[in-house]
Amino acid sequence: MGVVYSMQCDRCNTSFTHQAGIGFVCNCHDCGEFGDESAPFFCPVCNKRFDPENEEFEKSVKEVAHWD
Repeated sequence: MGVVYSMQCDRCNTSFTHQAGIGFVCNCHDCGEFGDESAPFFCPVCNKRFDPENEEFEKSVKEVAHWD
Protein backbone atom coordinates (compact mmCIF):
# COMPACT_ATOMS: atom_id res chain seq x y z
CA MET A 1 0.00 0.00 0.00
CA GLY A 2 1.04 3.55 -0.55
CA VAL A 3 -0.12 7.12 -0.78
CA VAL A 4 0.12 9.75 -3.52
CA TYR A 5 0.03 13.39 -2.47
CA SER A 6 -1.02 16.02 -5.01
CA MET A 7 0.67 19.18 -3.73
CA GLN A 8 0.62 22.94 -4.36
CA CYS A 9 3.78 24.63 -3.08
CA ASP A 10 2.87 27.81 -1.20
CA ARG A 11 6.31 29.31 -1.84
CA CYS A 12 6.62 29.01 -5.65
CA ASN A 13 3.06 27.89 -6.56
CA THR A 14 4.27 24.72 -8.31
CA SER A 15 1.87 21.76 -8.52
CA PHE A 16 3.48 18.32 -8.17
CA THR A 17 2.82 14.80 -6.90
CA HIS A 18 4.76 12.71 -4.41
CA GLN A 19 4.41 8.96 -3.78
CA ALA A 20 5.30 7.20 -0.54
CA GLY A 21 4.84 3.72 0.91
CA ILE A 22 2.67 3.13 3.96
CA GLY A 23 4.69 1.13 6.48
CA PHE A 24 7.58 0.59 4.06
CA VAL A 25 10.03 2.66 2.04
CA CYS A 26 9.33 3.10 -1.67
CA ASN A 27 10.78 5.17 -4.50
CA CYS A 28 8.76 8.17 -5.72
CA HIS A 29 8.55 8.01 -9.54
CA ASP A 30 8.26 11.79 -9.81
CA CYS A 31 11.13 13.04 -7.62
CA GLY A 32 13.24 9.90 -7.10
CA GLU A 33 13.23 10.23 -3.30
CA PHE A 34 12.88 7.17 -1.08
CA GLY A 35 10.57 7.33 1.92
CA ASP A 36 7.56 6.14 3.81
CA GLU A 37 4.39 8.13 4.51
CA SER A 38 5.97 10.11 7.36
CA ALA A 39 9.25 11.03 5.60
CA PRO A 40 9.73 14.67 4.58
CA PHE A 41 10.10 15.52 0.89
CA PHE A 42 10.91 18.64 -1.13
CA CYS A 43 9.32 20.80 -3.81
CA PRO A 44 11.06 19.95 -7.13
CA VAL A 45 11.38 23.64 -8.08
CA CYS A 46 12.23 25.66 -4.94
CA ASN A 47 13.26 22.82 -2.56
CA LYS A 48 10.78 23.82 0.13
CA ARG A 49 10.58 21.02 2.68
CA PHE A 50 7.20 19.33 3.23
CA ASP A 51 6.85 17.31 6.42
CA PRO A 52 3.70 15.12 6.53
CA GLU A 53 3.91 15.13 10.34
CA ASN A 54 3.59 18.96 10.44
CA GLU A 55 0.23 20.80 10.73
CA GLU A 56 1.28 23.21 7.97
CA PHE A 57 1.48 20.28 5.53
CA GLU A 58 -2.31 20.07 5.21
CA LYS A 59 -2.47 23.59 3.71
CA SER A 60 -0.41 22.48 0.69
CA VAL A 61 -2.20 19.17 0.00
CA LYS A 62 -4.70 19.36 -2.86
CA GLU A 63 -5.56 15.65 -3.02
CA VAL A 64 -4.53 12.37 -1.38
CA ALA A 65 -4.94 8.96 -3.01
CA HIS A 66 -4.15 5.57 -1.48
CA TRP A 67 -3.02 2.59 -3.60
CA ASP A 68 -2.54 -1.13 -3.03
